[in-house]
Amino acid sequence: MGNEGKRRGEMSKRLALIAAVSLALVIFAGVALAGITSAIVRTDTNQVRLTITENKADNFYSGWHTHPGPVIVQVQKGYLKFYHGVENCAPDVVGPGETTIETPNVPVLAVAKGHVEWTTTLIRQDGTAGRTDLSPPFPCDVANPDQ
Repeated sequence: MGNEGKRRGEMSKRLALIAAVSLALVIFAGVALAGITSAIVRTDTNQVRLTITENKADNFYSGWHTHPGPVIVQVQKGYLKFYHGVENCAPDVVGPGETTIETPNVPVLAVAKGHVEWTTTLIRQDGTAGRTDLSPPFPCDVANPDQ
């Protein structure tokens, strides 16, 4: 009978451990689910337009412009210098395998000396212009490398 009592005691300990682990998992899952349910969909529409363009250029100069939606730029060859905002005179240099994002409605200028290849992905509402050109001068203007 002594061995039977030990086995029951060990079984009770195992069941208590399983119950404690199960309770901890339930609590953890509840916390994780609480984080997930805080997401709010602001817009879900079929009126969004996605334009993907492959670009190749020598001595590229985009001119100052804005986009109505975000633009994702991925460089494959060469280097592009991006000036974000008309007073930001320190460019972000994006090279092969790197990506940058242009913020909607923020003036941007892209410049490259030499050969460059990149892909742009523009996300915008259907029916809106993909680009609006801006008239210089700007406090931080950069010369066109072709001129």
